[in-house]
Amino acid sequence: MLWNDVIYVLLLLFSVAIGLFYRKIERPHVKQWIGTVIGFTLVACISGLSVVHPIITVLINAIIITNLSWKYEYIYLMKCHLVSLYFSFFYLLVIFRLSDYFGLSNPPTYTNLVVMILTLKLPGLAFEINSAATAPTDNNQGANSEAFKKISFMDVIHYSFGYMGVLTGPYYRYRTYWDSLYRPFSNYVDPWPLTYYKLKQIAAFIVLFLVMNHLFPSDYTQTVEFEEHCFFYRFFYMYPTFASFRLRMFIGMILAECVCQMSGLGAYPVCCQPVPGLGPRDYKKIEELSLNHDRIKKEQQDFETVHNMNVWEVEFSPFVRHTMKMWNTCIQYWMAVCIYKRFPHKGLRTVATLTLSALWHGYSAGYYFCICQVPFYLPFEDICIKFYNQCEENGYVISSKWVALARQNKPSPLFHWRQGNDLPLSKIVSHVEMEHSDWLVGVAGDN
Repeated sequence: MLWNDVIYVLLLLFSVAIGLFYRKIERPHVKQWIGTVIGFTLVACISGLSVVHPIITVLINAIIITNLSWKYEYIYLMKCHLVSLYFSFFYLLVIFRLSDYFGLSNPPTYTNLVVMILTLKLPGLAFEINSAATAPTDNNQGANSEAFKKISFMDVIHYSFGYMGVLTGPYYRYRTYWDSLYRPFSNYVDPWPLTYYKLKQIAAFIVLFLVMNHLFPSDYTQTVEFEEHCFFYRFFYMYPTFASFRLRMFIGMILAECVCQMSGLGAYPVCCQPVPGLGPRDYKKIEELSLNHDRIKKEQQDFETVHNMNVWEVEFSPFVRHTMKMWNTCIQYWMAVCIYKRFPHKGLRTVATLTLSALWHGYSAGYYFCICQVPFYLPFEDICIKFYNQCEENGYVISSKWVALARQNKPSPLFHWRQGNDLPLSKIVSHVEMEHSDWLVGVAGDN
């Protein structure tokens, strides 16, 4: 497994490096084809003969999205996105994950990551087209963007196999992909400073991972010797192994962000309020700025659209609710917009979304114990905070700077735990609960 991880990291680093040349390609169609060829080659390298699974997923979805939708407009408006969703998850959960029951060989672990991200991207594209067809003409968030006027079969192929995010995400919308080809923003931003900062983090995480994996190897838990230890040893052993797991996730996800950044994908002016997954909140301003290159040069840009993992918030936030918002944010956006917001029974939205999220991750029991228990954590967390803060001399307080950032829906800095006359945490919690009673509600409201 470790050598497979090394090869996987090397492929991601190659994808980061190729962005230096890819970003300079001026012709959109040439850029599309080069990105697709590189991406498909990477998928073939890690999948071998199992590359047939991503190919089938993409080809059938391309037929659903293009042929079914444009030929039968009513069916498309009402059902096409659901057909894509049902097929993609059926293929992932039954055909792909249970392939050994059909006499097929088990696909490699990293092919699983490829099919997982395709399972979100392709139905996500169908949902985007559905939203574009039903959105008002004055929609401020660009649901009816020029990107959706006519999507061809090959456009779906290019979006699916483009090397940016094909190996492990992050999820990004088709409109974001289209903007990276036809909007000029990536020509006026230097992604290297941010990428270099993240690469230094990754180097530190790799060293920590190797040390932790050497001292507390996860494979040891499968041995007879481990079972002979006392309960407390086995119980506390899971903490360092879980830390190793998180480091492994951080390395892969941050490298994937770097791949997108170096390619120029996800670059938007800060004034347009880009957020993870969605992209710019104010898409009308994007359309205006695209016509004024002199003004673009003066605008500050960021890659918040493809910012998928806020490591420091995940590790240091003392709240489950806030930690969940900072973990895998682009995937959470998809779950919120495509499942939570559209699920017909409001009372079951959270349960349905989290159950589907657990199924999407896999069949292991740990996914269900971890993900499906979150709704039970949150009320108890809120109750504990409420009662603790009723006693003023014990009440935690938090810097007002965090409040300002929270109201702007930006990631907060590290919490400042101290006593004083700053804003009481209970008021902040009330503010957060009022706008985000469930962390998915806030994300779903962005579409």
